[in-house]
Amino acid sequence: MDDDLQSRLLIGYLIGKFYDITLCATAKEALQILETNFFNLILLDIRLEGEITGIELLSEIRKMPGHEYTPAVAVTAFAFDEDREQILSSGFADYIAKPIAIKRFKEMVKNYVEDQEVIPQ
Repeated sequence: MDDDLQSRLLIGYLIGKFYDITLCATAKEALQILETNFFNLILLDIRLEGEITGIELLSEIRKMPGHEYTPAVAVTAFAFDEDREQILSSGFADYIAKPIAIKRFKEMVKNYVEDQEVIPQ
């Protein structure tokens, strides 16, 4: 979930040909999608324009049945060590800073989607 169109397009370009992905622009849209769909990985921006933060959104997602343990990766421009620590301590499994390091991002997604056990829904 990213409110920035360019970021969504980049994510789609980088991994859309390898995985089935669902892109959304708002927290409301993300929550609606998660009501009836389950994913192996959730990517969330931290700063969401005019909405709740990605940290707050993850907290709401964790309350939804079937999404309590879905790995979530923060994709964010917040790049200081203290930002990273706060994000990881708020329940994110991992963190990648913008601008996205393409090779690291692809490896991270592959690790979560292909190499890890999926908790039954």
